[in-house]
Amino acid sequence: MKIFDLKEKRDHLWSRLHELAKLTPFPTTAFAEILESLSTIDRFWAYPGHEVLCQISEYLKRQQFSLLLHIITNCCHQLNFERYRLSRFIPFQTNLEKFDKPALFETQHSEPPACSDQKPYFEVLIVHPFAETYEIIYREGLAAFITPNDEFLYDIVLVNCAEDALTAVLCNTDIQACVYLDDIAPATGRSSDLFANYTRPLLFNTQPLDTAMSVAANLCRTIRDLRPNLDHYLISNRTSVDLAWNVRSQFDRVLFHLDPFRGLHDAIINGLRNRLSTPFFDALRAYSLHRKTTFHALPLSRGASVRNSPWIRDMLDFYGENIFQAETSSTQGGLDSLLDPTGAIKQAHIKAATTFGAHATYFVTNGTSTSNKIVMQANLGPGDIVLISSDSHKSIPYAVTLSGAYPIFLEPYPLTEHDLCGGTELSQIKAVILDLKKRGLLHRLKQITLTNSTFDGVIYNCEKFMMEILAIKPDIIFHWDEAWFAFAHFHPLYIGFSAMSAARKIRERLKSPEYREFFAAMAKPTQSGSPGHQNDYPTYPDPDLVKLRVYVTQSTHKTLTAFRQGSMIHVTDDCFNESRFLETFRIHTSTSPNYQLVASLDIGRRQVALEGFQLVRRAVLLALQLRQRISESDTLRPYFSILHTDTLIPAKQRSQRDDAYGSLHTDTIPIEETNNFSITDTANLWLNADFCVDPTRITLGLRNTGIDGSSFRQLLMTRYDIQVNKTSRNTVLFIINIGATQATVDYLFQVLNEMADLFSGDTVKKSAKTIIHTDIPFPGQRYFHAAFLPLPGGKYAALDIRDAYFCGLDPDQVYFIPLSAETIKSAAAGCMFVSASFVIPYPPGFPVLVPGQIITLEILTYFQQIRVSEIHGYSFDQGFKIFKNDCLINSNQLSDMNPDISGNVTHSDKPSKQG
Repeated sequence: MKIFDLKEKRDHLWSRLHELAKLTPFPTTAFAEILESLSTIDRFWAYPGHEVLCQISEYLKRQQFSLLLHIITNCCHQLNFERYRLSRFIPFQTNLEKFDKPALFETQHSEPPACSDQKPYFEVLIVHPFAETYEIIYREGLAAFITPNDEFLYDIVLVNCAEDALTAVLCNTDIQACVYLDDIAPATGRSSDLFANYTRPLLFNTQPLDTAMSVAANLCRTIRDLRPNLDHYLISNRTSVDLAWNVRSQFDRVLFHLDPFRGLHDAIINGLRNRLSTPFFDALRAYSLHRKTTFHALPLSRGASVRNSPWIRDMLDFYGENIFQAETSSTQGGLDSLLDPTGAIKQAHIKAATTFGAHATYFVTNGTSTSNKIVMQANLGPGDIVLISSDSHKSIPYAVTLSGAYPIFLEPYPLTEHDLCGGTELSQIKAVILDLKKRGLLHRLKQITLTNSTFDGVIYNCEKFMMEILAIKPDIIFHWDEAWFAFAHFHPLYIGFSAMSAARKIRERLKSPEYREFFAAMAKPTQSGSPGHQNDYPTYPDPDLVKLRVYVTQSTHKTLTAFRQGSMIHVTDDCFNESRFLETFRIHTSTSPNYQLVASLDIGRRQVALEGFQLVRRAVLLALQLRQRISESDTLRPYFSILHTDTLIPAKQRSQRDDAYGSLHTDTIPIEETNNFSITDTANLWLNADFCVDPTRITLGLRNTGIDGSSFRQLLMTRYDIQVNKTSRNTVLFIINIGATQATVDYLFQVLNEMADLFSGDTVKKSAKTIIHTDIPFPGQRYFHAAFLPLPGGKYAALDIRDAYFCGLDPDQVYFIPLSAETIKSAAAGCMFVSASFVIPYPPGFPVLVPGQIITLEILTYFQQIRVSEIHGYSFDQGFKIFKNDCLINSNQLSDMNPDISGNVTHSDKPSKQG
C-alpha cells in the first residue's frame, strides 16, 4: 500500500491492528510489531491517548484477546468517523471504561451523526523540554479551568523537541494552537526517522532553525510558515524585562511560568473565538432576526413579494426562509457598505487579510474578472507598460484596454502534443525587461501579470520569479491571477509557490542580516568588472532598493467555500495608494452588492482559518491517490495516461534552482522518479523547479481512447452525471477540490473503468467524434501592425491596445474575411490582415487574437484545425473582423520586430462548430 503522509500511515497501522485482532489463532508477534510502530506515531495525537495504547499492550501481555478486540474496534470506529469530536468524549480523561465496552458504538459502516449542536473539538500542541514529566501537571492544570460555558473542547499533545513539534503540526490536522516553553531542544533522536522521511521534505521552502537564538522563537516562525493560521503562546521562566523583543514578538501572547494555566486556557479559547468570528455573517444573521417594514428597494426582502403569490411560491419552497430574511439593500442595523466599509465588512476584510497573509484584503462580488480590472486600473495609467502572459484570462487584456496601458505579451511554452500551454519562462521575462532597460523605457514598466496556477495546473515558483525580476526592476508591481489557486496558502507544500507566501518569504529574506551580507559580497566587482552579475544582468535584488508590491486576485468560489462570483483581492504593497485603489474599487463595484455573497466570503475565510490545512491536505491526498490508481491500473493504462511533471514541465525548468543565498544546484531528477505520488516525493521534486504541476489538477490524456475531449466530456455529463470544465482535443481535466470525498473519487475511478470496457468494445467510438492524431501547433509569438505600436524599436512590441480596440468598434473602419482557401492563399502571398477584435476560442479560453494583431498564416492554420463550438469575436457566418487599409497608418511598413510571416498551408476547412 502506498503511504501518502504520516497521518495516513497512522490510519493504516490502526486498521492493521484491527485486522490482526480478529484473526484466529491470534498473531501475537505480528500484532506486537504493528503496535510498537503505532506507538512511535500515535503520540502526536491526543486521542485516543497513551493510556489506551498501554491498555492494549496490557491485554496483549495477558492474552485477553476479546477485550483487546473490543477496545481496538471502538478506537478505529471513533477515528474513522471522527466521533471523538462529539461531546460524549471528555478531554483530559482516558475514557478507558467506554473503550472496553463491546458494541459501544454503532455499526462500523454507519455515517457520523450531524454535529451542528456539538462543540467543536481541537488539540493544542505543547512543546516542553520535559514533556513526559510535566504532562500530568499540564493536564490537571488546564482541566481545572474548563467550564460548561466554553464554546469549544480541546485536549493537549506534549512533545519535547523542535523536530517532534514540526512533525506534529504537519500530521495532526486537529492542532489549532501551539504552546512553547524555554530551553526546547532542537532534536532528541527519538523519532529522527519519522522526521527525515515525513517532515523534512516539507520544510524545503522554510528557513532552518537558528539554534544560536531562541529555539522556541525560531520554531514558532517555522510553524507560522507551515500552518500560518495557528495561534502561538510562550510560557517563559524569564522576566518580562529579560525577554528579548525579537523573541517576544514572535508569539501572540507571552505568559510567565508562575501559575500560567488560567491565562493559557483563556488565551487558547479566545484565540479560537477570534478566528471563529465572522463579523459580517454574524451581523447579517442578527439583522435577519428583526422584523422590518420596508419602504425602500427589494420587494423580495423577507419574501414579501413571494410568500403570498400563487405563481412563484415554489421559489420560497425551494430556497427556504432564511435567504429572504437576509435579503436587504440596507447598510444600517449593524450591516455595512461594501463601497465604503467602516463596520462589519471592514472587520471581515481585516480578518481575511490576516488569514491569507496579506496587508489588506477586499471582497469582490462580481467575480475575479472584475477583481482583475480593479487591480489593473488602480495600478496602471495611459502610456504605462505592463507585461502580461498571453494565456491570461480575457479579463486581463480587457482591463489593460480600459486602463490605456501598453501591454507586451509574454508567450508561454507550448505543449503542442496535448493542445495545451505551460507557463511563461523566466528567461523570456528577463529578456523583455532588459530590452526595455536598453531602450530607456524601464521607468515606464509598471507591472507584470501572470496566471498562477494555469488552468492545467502549472504553477510558478513565485519566490524565484519575483526575486530575479526585482533584481532588474526593484519597484515593479506583481499581479498574480490566482483565480484557481486560493487554497494554496493553507498547505506547506505550496510555500513560495503561492504569491502571498512568496511575498512573506521575500520580505523576511531581504531584511535579514544574512542576505545583506551575502548581497554585499555578491556586489563586489568581479575580475570582469561586472558586480555580481550573471549574463550581464543582476541576479539578486538590492535590499535597499526593493519596494515589494504584490497583488493577488482569487476566485474564492472556485476552490474554497463561497457563492458563485465571490472573489478576493489581497494586497501587500510598500507603496500602496489606498485612495486610488478604493476609487477604482468603487468604479467597478455595484452600489447594490449581494450580501449573501459577502457573507459567504466571510464564512469561507472562517473555514480555511480553522480547517484549511485539513481540507487542502485531504484534497491533495485524494488527488495523489487517484493519480496512482489510474497510472497503476492494468484496465485503464491502455486508454488513459496521466500528464505528469515530465510531460507538462520542460526538463530545464525542473532541474535547476538557486538555494537560499545563491549557490546553483544542477541536480537532475530522473524522469522515472517524477511520477511518484506521496507528498514527500512531490516536495522533493518541487525543490528543484521553476514550474511545478499542482497535484490537485489531473490532466488525463485521451489519445488512446479514439474520441476527442469534447465527446468524452459529453459522455461523462450525460451518462454518468460527472461535470468537468476543461478539455482539449485529446485531454480532459479533473480538479480535486476541498469538496471532494473518498466516495466521489471512488466513483470517478469506477466510471473510468466502465468507460475503458466500452472503449475496448468500440461502443463509444461509433457514437462519438474520432480524434485525428495530428498535432496542432499553437500560434507562437504575436506580431502587431505598426499603426498600433507607440514605442517603435527594440525586440519586443508594446501595443496600444486601447486605440486598436476602439478603432475596431467603428463599422466604417472594418470589414470581415472568411476563413477560406482564398484568404489563406492571399496570406501566403503576403497580404496582411490585422485583427480588429479579440478572438477567444474555448478551449483554450484566452485571446489568440487581440485588436491590432497581425493574423499570420500560422494563426489561420490553427483556426482551420481546431474543433470548438465557441469562439468569441469570430463570426462563423462572416469570419474575422479586419481593419480596412485606410484605417492603418503606414500600413505597408512593419516595425523591425515583425519578421516575414509568410508560410505554407495545406488545409482550407473552416473551424468546425461541432463539439
